[in-house]
Amino acid sequence: MFDKLKAATQMAGMLKDLPKLQAKIEEVRARLATTRVEGSSGGGAVKAVAFCDIRIDTVTLDPSVFRGLANGSSADQSYANRLIAEAVNDALARARARMAEELGRAATDSGIDLPAGLLERLG
Repeated sequence: MFDKLKAATQMAGMLKDLPKLQAKIEEVRARLATTRVEGSSGGGAVKAVAFCDIRIDTVTLDPSVFRGLANGSSADQSYANRLIAEAVNDALARARARMAEELGRAATDSGIDLPAGLLERLG
């Protein structure tokens, strides 16, 4: 019974601070929209840069990857395509991790205790 009362009190406190929390979240979102992270694959042969609001900025291919795409066999082309997908997925995973880290920090700064792993599951 006391746990439910404590939870209700915490919820009331959060609702009271909701405008402040919303402003903080918007501040974090704006910062994440300009924060870049890099993913790579193939030992750096393919690099992808993503913004932390889950948008791809650039994909850079080493010239050897271009040769594999243009002149290689279908197996070479398939390998190059897989490297590109892996680099993009790596960049997006890093962006989601940074987003979770930043939102978690904002919640902590606002006095909100989020369950462990919650933000990672949302990304």
